[in-house]
Amino acid sequence: MAMTIKKAILHILGSSGAPLTLSRAELDIDSEACETFILKHVKKMINNPAARTALFKPDSAVYKLLGDYQSGAAFFMDTGNAVSSKLQESLSAVKGFPPADLLLAHVADKGAEYFAITVLPYQETYVRQSKDADNQIAKGRALPFSSGKAEYACLIGLDGVSMPIGLIEKEDFFSALFLECDASPSKKEQAQLINEINDEFVQEYHENNPKVTARIRKALVEEAEAEEGFVSMDNVAASVFADNEQEKTQYISTMREAGIASDLPLGERVARTHFATQRIVGDNGIEIKFPALLAADEDELEIIPHSDGTITVTIKRLRIRS
Repeated sequence: MAMTIKKAILHILGSSGAPLTLSRAELDIDSEACETFILKHVKKMINNPAARTALFKPDSAVYKLLGDYQSGAAFFMDTGNAVSSKLQESLSAVKGFPPADLLLAHVADKGAEYFAITVLPYQETYVRQSKDADNQIAKGRALPFSSGKAEYACLIGLDGVSMPIGLIEKEDFFSALFLECDASPSKKEQAQLINEINDEFVQEYHENNPKVTARIRKALVEEAEAEEGFVSMDNVAASVFADNEQEKTQYISTMREAGIASDLPLGERVARTHFATQRIVGDNGIEIKFPALLAADEDELEIIPHSDGTITVTIKRLRIRS
């Protein structure tokens, strides 16, 4: 079932001390242009690897407002006005916030319902103005559509008590002051942290041997593919350091100390994006990029570390694409 829009409204946020301007009418969701614009932005939040997961604190004002709305105790426009006022109040703590509109929408997707909140900063644009065959170029502001990423947006599940949140934010005032929720790192952030820890671990225990790094990356991808996107760091450690119990234990301990959970729902796409490729950069500017899987096959790629910290890389049986 395709995503559908049930309700939507657009307000004007006040920046640089200007007041919030509330719309007196909901958006015409039967308009093709309106539907296309709203769905374009809301769909970006579905399964977005850059989105953090979050839960409302019990005393959150937005949590109470949306609770009343989903129970039928409040109308969409009244709820949207109150939510917008709360965001405007939170903006008082942010200096230099750009001029923007605020899109609020109630959408349904695959049997679930959501309340979407998206801040839409204006984009500078130039248009042609024509009157009586007198053509001129004028400067104006337009809402973002095909380009750019939302810096502040959230998708809140209207599922009863929990109301889980998918969250994008540039600064934490959005989660801390506006939504008043506790957020966890996104899949993208967790994958980036794992890579940082892997680099530090290999540097300390294997003198920055790229072959070890590649083996870890390969194990992460294979684990995600075998477990439908879930990654067990214990399984990864067991695969890479099977012959060294002490090193396996140390690797798991290092991940735990960094806040990486034992089982992560990273998703296959995130795992492939962040772990499937290995890159070697030399101090002379030479860069070699290859699939991490090849590092385990010496018939394809041979990496030999030397005692002076240098390595020899031999690429074998390479067929050039025509």
